[in-house]
Amino acid sequence: MAPPPVDIEANQLQERDAFVSQLPKRIAAIEDIWAKLTGTAWDAAQLEALYDRVREISEYSKSYSLFQLNESVFSLEVYLSSFVGSDISPGSTQIDAISGLVRALKTAANMTTTASHDHEPPAGELAVFVLGSKGSLTAELTSALRDHGCNVQHFRDTASLLQALQEHAPRVIVADTAMLPEMPPLSAELVRLRSHMSITIPLIFVSKSTALQLRVDAIRAGGDGYLVAPLDAAAVATQIRAAASPDQQRPYRVVVVEDDPTQADFAGSILRKAGVEVLQVTEPVKVIESLRTFKPDLILMDIYMPEVNGIELTTIIRDHQEFVAIPIVFLSGEQNADKQLDALSVGGDDFIAKPIRPKHLLGIVQTRIRRARQLLSATGQPPKHDRVTGLFSRQHFLDRVAKQIDSAADEGQAGVLLVRLDNLTALQQQIGVGGIDHLMSEFGAILAGRITDTDLAARIDDHTFGILLRRDSADHIVHLAEAILRGIGGHAFSNQVSTTASIGLCFIDDRLEDANGIVSRAASACEEASDHGGNRVHTHRSDADSQEILAAPEDNLSQRIKATLHENAFSILYQPMLDLQTRGSETYEIVLRMANAQGDLIGDRQLLEAAEVAGVCAELDRWILERAIDILKQRRESGRRTRIFVHQSSHSALDVNLPSWLLGRLRNKQVVGTGLVVDFRLPDLSQDLKTAQQNIKALRDMDVDVSLSRFPEKEAAFKVLRFLQAGYINIAPRLLKADRETIGSVIRQAHDASAKVIVSNVDDPRSIDLHWSSGADFLQGNFIQRPLENMDYDFSQVVI
Repeated sequence: MAPPPVDIEANQLQERDAFVSQLPKRIAAIEDIWAKLTGTAWDAAQLEALYDRVREISEYSKSYSLFQLNESVFSLEVYLSSFVGSDISPGSTQIDAISGLVRALKTAANMTTTASHDHEPPAGELAVFVLGSKGSLTAELTSALRDHGCNVQHFRDTASLLQALQEHAPRVIVADTAMLPEMPPLSAELVRLRSHMSITIPLIFVSKSTALQLRVDAIRAGGDGYLVAPLDAAAVATQIRAAASPDQQRPYRVVVVEDDPTQADFAGSILRKAGVEVLQVTEPVKVIESLRTFKPDLILMDIYMPEVNGIELTTIIRDHQEFVAIPIVFLSGEQNADKQLDALSVGGDDFIAKPIRPKHLLGIVQTRIRRARQLLSATGQPPKHDRVTGLFSRQHFLDRVAKQIDSAADEGQAGVLLVRLDNLTALQQQIGVGGIDHLMSEFGAILAGRITDTDLAARIDDHTFGILLRRDSADHIVHLAEAILRGIGGHAFSNQVSTTASIGLCFIDDRLEDANGIVSRAASACEEASDHGGNRVHTHRSDADSQEILAAPEDNLSQRIKATLHENAFSILYQPMLDLQTRGSETYEIVLRMANAQGDLIGDRQLLEAAEVAGVCAELDRWILERAIDILKQRRESGRRTRIFVHQSSHSALDVNLPSWLLGRLRNKQVVGTGLVVDFRLPDLSQDLKTAQQNIKALRDMDVDVSLSRFPEKEAAFKVLRFLQAGYINIAPRLLKADRETIGSVIRQAHDASAKVIVSNVDDPRSIDLHWSSGADFLQGNFIQRPLENMDYDFSQVVI
């Protein structure tokens, strides 16, 4: 399913139009709740409902650059926030103030609705504002920009441009330097948009002069670019269009290394408010592991820490080739220039003096990351590749292994090789950590040189490589593995060392259905080869293993699930769910996995059966809900609106204490339920529909939605749906093969009950077109995307 080009600008305009059209009803709901609050006794639950709706308008108005609306709703949001979650009730003066803010919000909403289409650029075009007098340099440029598909509005004075800016934001502003004397009000507005609403509009100046002072004036006016005549209008238009439509980048990611939790929290909170994803590390000795898992754009580090200081830690970090390009900024009250120079000489990039000034911190962090990304972009580094070796990443390798499993019936034999250097400890003592990184780079090159274009090599972890391949027979795969061993043993490495390797081999057949399990088996075989002296290939035979998995004693699994629950050691995977109605929206189902004795990740029926035997179903349900809340909080703090589905067992389906427990956890973590969807099997709820209705109503009051899975086409099921008022149904697996009329009827009845339809278990591409044309809301299944180890799936680039 190759992603086609997506018209992001047109899509955003459609989404904004939809939001604006909903504004009257949204405002009416706010007025209705406010009337209830002021007409009866003060109700904290009603206040939270009001606040959630206000905050949602605030988020959307900011996202869609509706400035006047955002200014108004932001004031109301801030005012209400002081009462939400507290026992304080507003006095009469405060109620009058809130009433005034509600009226002001309604006025702003009416103005937004009226003006939304007046100056709207046509769908698919990029909005560009041009400022300059008639006949100036900007005239020819305006024509060229229009030829390049931009919607250009030309202004002769800053006042008219500012007025237009209040109605909608352009993607870039181009100004003649002759307008510099009029620029201060516009410059101030651009600064306000950037600091208050995180909206950055590039400002590019064009000029006939190369005078240094004029360039300085342009920079002081907030200019991001300076172009000098004579201009190639077409070439300049291409550059401006590029500035007007930057690539959609992932949020900045920063690791804060600080032994003082208070200081770490302070720096982290500043960054999170600016949309930066933050990982706080208060134990410096764990920083390398954190860098590998979090993959930051920048490291923010205290220079004085008890166990290991910042200079020492920087030296260690820079010894790892994979972290050489990551900027390191020190936090310190150190004023001694020599000590600052020492820190910079081992690989630091900048200093931020304590006490931390938020503006200074954000400025340095954003500038350093932006520059680092520009450098990385200039190298053309593919995102699916390991930075040290150039081979593919572990996640991409697992995805390809999973696809190979699906095509295991193809001609020939497929297999996975796990390759690891022998005597690694001795090598580290001989050449050091930095030397090992360099050795790994050469090691990867040897492997890449031994395989064909149809094979795939990847770096699995620091010292292990994987190869996915298919040959005419199993013997051909073994012969290749032996040839790789000979190549490694005979290679003259640049570190003046010689070494051997061990290889574990696992063949892929129709009895193995899990990519992680296959890699785990190959890793076990690699360990066997190493334990028997190394420099050999060991094959993991899957025949007996498959039977062992099927016949794994229940008591062993039940003991294992108790231990895994106690140690918080479950593996969490994320399976994307494609929203067919709202392009780009992020929706995942949390998939729980546990390693069995053979190293395979088991889940679904096996995991639930083991939990049932162990008597820990309710504990397991609470455990996964806790993790879902944590994930939602992290995504929100990084500026992402993510929807997460979490399945719950029959033990929680009718638990009258579940809503109050969940409300307590949400309040404890200071988040609302928006984005969380709890999934229950419809048969589990049918045992006590009255209790189920009460629970679902309580969940919906928290903005937690509910999904009913294994949903059949029977009329009785739709009566239950209308009674429970769940927001989603997940159709029963047998309906995947139903006729078009039956599926269409199910979808139509669900939509009539205001429920969205999820079609999961889509493992056959022939079923997708049928469900799409019948109007399903979500698709999910291994054909679309198997469960991932991270939440980096690009929803915006997917098409069915």
